[in-house]
Amino acid sequence: MSAACQCFTTPATVPNLNVGRRGNHVRLTPGHRRVIPRAVQEGEIRKGSTKEIPEIHAELPFAPELWTTFFEKYWQKEPVVIRGGLPTELCTPVDNDELAGLACETEFRPRIIRKGDEGPSSWSLQMGPFSEDELESLPSDGSWCLLLNDLEKHVSEFMDVLNLFDRFPRWRVADVQASISSDGGSVGAHSDQFDVFLIQGTGHKRWSISDCAEYVPDNDEAFFPDAEVRVLKNFQPQSCSLLKQGDILYLPPKVAHHGVAECCKTICTTFSVGFLASAHDELVLSYAQASVDTHEGSQRWRDPWLKPQEHVGEISSDAVAQAAEIIRQSMPKNDAEIACWFGCHATQSFGIDPSETIPAKDLSADELVVQFAEEGSLQRRADAKFAFVQEVKDGSLEGGLFFAAGNMWPLQSAAGMELARHIANYEEIIADDWIESGDAAEYDMDSEAKTLLHELFSSGLIYFS
Repeated sequence: MSAACQCFTTPATVPNLNVGRRGNHVRLTPGHRRVIPRAVQEGEIRKGSTKEIPEIHAELPFAPELWTTFFEKYWQKEPVVIRGGLPTELCTPVDNDELAGLACETEFRPRIIRKGDEGPSSWSLQMGPFSEDELESLPSDGSWCLLLNDLEKHVSEFMDVLNLFDRFPRWRVADVQASISSDGGSVGAHSDQFDVFLIQGTGHKRWSISDCAEYVPDNDEAFFPDAEVRVLKNFQPQSCSLLKQGDILYLPPKVAHHGVAECCKTICTTFSVGFLASAHDELVLSYAQASVDTHEGSQRWRDPWLKPQEHVGEISSDAVAQAAEIIRQSMPKNDAEIACWFGCHATQSFGIDPSETIPAKDLSADELVVQFAEEGSLQRRADAKFAFVQEVKDGSLEGGLFFAAGNMWPLQSAAGMELARHIANYEEIIADDWIESGDAAEYDMDSEAKTLLHELFSSGLIYFS
């Protein structure tokens, strides 16, 4: 499930992803301006008519005590502006021309929201990728907004941004998105089902927000019907703040928000770190499917206990009891069984093309260790998710579990779990951490750890860069 904003529609399928590709350079220097009638201009916010959003002044990464305060006071509780939250050197991970050039490539799911002349109900959504000519001809009237997703999966500089949020479990993070527009640009007032950090890269953006129950994403009546872009009809903000370069706005789920580029002489860029939020019915269906996959398909209903029935229309208590037992047998017996399923569910990575990093030459586990010592490091697939479980609440887990791209490895040894933790926590696996003095004959891995490394390498989930 993608945490991309619900104000637009994303493709039903995610295309194959290319590791490390960089886009064209497109210079966004609009040369013409389309006049939108003032009566239908969208995004005007009356300054002074609302209160300011609460704020703190701190730069990421936070000190441990500030992270504790953030989680206790703000996380999924109330919005907050983090003034100067993004270090200056990360405000422009790549320059705006290169960022816009990514819209020429499929894997970033580029799309443009265009304002219509009749207000938000007439806004349109155009799916990319786009040509350089299309991008360079965009007007300067704030009538459009370009959106890009999955930046951290393909552009390493955006992984540096994501790493600032290292106190959140990575399996909860959806992706890093970019919103690019000229002065006055916006995607409209909307609300989402997930937490999000909105990070101001270049330019200024004025955000107005409201936690009014009427604006929740589930309330279809609050949105323009049959519109290509999901925008609230009558959004009335409760508070607002102007974000400047490096400022961050955190929003809990369902808080309605509306951002408008303001006082931007060139291009306004906003990056967002969105979090996954699976619906409960999705989790139940996922577990049920996993349970079905582990059962023998040849098993069928049998009732040797059947007796002559007085009423042909009756379902007997014996039949109900047998159906209940079949269902009970498929239910988890303990937390360890849940962990096995949930780790696979949480690390599902869609759209990966393993052929890009599967080694051309098969290596044995020992040959891999030798090459690992020579190369010095192995790289993790940026578009795959990795995680581990080392304990569960009811104590039913023996050993530990490692997950990568929806696959599971049960582990028993301390060395195996140590390697699993390292791979799940870091993008790069350094040989010196595991091989003494660069001598492949002296490595700090037992057979389980070596097997894990070899299987991940053979499947293309880790590779030599």
